[in-house]
Amino acid sequence: MSAGKRPKDYLSEYGLKATQPRLALLDLFLHTPGAQTAPEVLAALTARRRLHKVTVYRMLSLFTRKGLLRKLSLEGRADYYELAGGSRCPHPHFQCQRCGEVQCLEPIDLSQLLAELHGPRDNLALRVEIRLEGLCPKCRDMG
Repeated sequence: MSAGKRPKDYLSEYGLKATQPRLALLDLFLHTPGAQTAPEVLAALTARRRLHKVTVYRMLSLFTRKGLLRKLSLEGRADYYELAGGSRCPHPHFQCQRCGEVQCLEPIDLSQLLAELHGPRDNLALRVEIRLEGLCPKCRDMG
């Protein structure tokens, strides 16, 4: 989100009406680093205000369809959501195979890789996800 822009205007850019629940969801993602599962989002939002579970899941789906959130489907785990667009460029993720922790890694320039992946068939890639799997330091130290 660019400096000085109001959350209401940000939602408007994505064609979304600025309701209180939507503003609360946007605020949560703006002020919480990293990716979150739907149950984590639900717990955080319902701790602040009274919201129905279905409302939260519908907002997550809507924000994802509109491109405001990115949905990360990680192997054997719940889906994760993170803020997309603006200065939040796509980035790789690391997932621990033992505890399931998901870490956001530093963004990298994928333009050259994308150009090579399009290949001679003139494909158009709309989305790229890079996920590294292994053991986080805590699990690695446990042996």
